[in-house]
Amino acid sequence: MTDWRGGMRTTAARLNDDLPEPWQDVTFTQWSQGGLTYAPLRVQRHGKRARLDGHSQTGTTFTGTQAAFEIPADLAPAYQHYFSAVRITSGTPSFLGVVIATSGVVTVYSSTSITSSDRFDFSGIEWPLD
Repeated sequence: MTDWRGGMRTTAARLNDDLPEPWQDVTFTQWSQGGLTYAPLRVQRHGKRARLDGHSQTGTTFTGTQAAFEIPADLAPAYQHYFSAVRITSGTPSFLGVVIATSGVVTVYSSTSITSSDRFDFSGIEWPLD
């Protein structure tokens, strides 16, 4: 995004820099798209930041770590970032640790058992690209 400052001229390039790019699909590894069709998991560049939107679920029950999915290489962060995703299935909300690596691999962490019916919302996770 343009770092707007007093006295700057408005140009087409600066305005286009402030528009978000089209949504892109992630590549699922051990996870898959969750069952809520209105919330597909996707990623988008918006200026100098990237963000996730939507939900996903694991294909198997696990405790520990899993490589959930990958984001396109051009949207990978310059350094590793740590986040949490909230469980959106019925029952008590819980959080899952999320790490986005510089390779674009998104790994999830849990100290409790996650079942294949548990869906997690990745909306609101965003990171700088520089």
